[in-house]
Amino acid sequence: MESGTVFCARRDTSEKTSYKIESAASTMSQLLDEIQINMFNQALEFREKNTFSTNNYEEFKSLIENGGFIRCGWDGNPESEAAIKKETKATIRCILLDEKITDKKCVYSGNPAKHEVIFARAY
Repeated sequence: MESGTVFCARRDTSEKTSYKIESAASTMSQLLDEIQINMFNQALEFREKNTFSTNNYEEFKSLIENGGFIRCGWDGNPESEAAIKKETKATIRCILLDEKITDKKCVYSGNPAKHEVIFARAY
């Protein structure tokens, strides 16, 4: 503060920068917007790289062992979800309401799917 500067360490890039106190308020507001956009884009990229689709339960079990998100059909039966949870520790994280379900089968039961869902494990 004696030198008239403040230091900022970004959580998204680990970059450290000094700013003049006089311009800190306006600079920080702009910087926070930039950080927010960058962190959001990083999260989207992570989600896309770690989301896998399958219609096969054996493949589902193999994929879930490596972490990430599994997109698949679900018959809407709580017993199917409970069996998947018991066997794999994965639970439904999201029901994709905007998805049209045609010719999809439940990844577990093989019955016609009522929903397309995302399964994942909690850590």
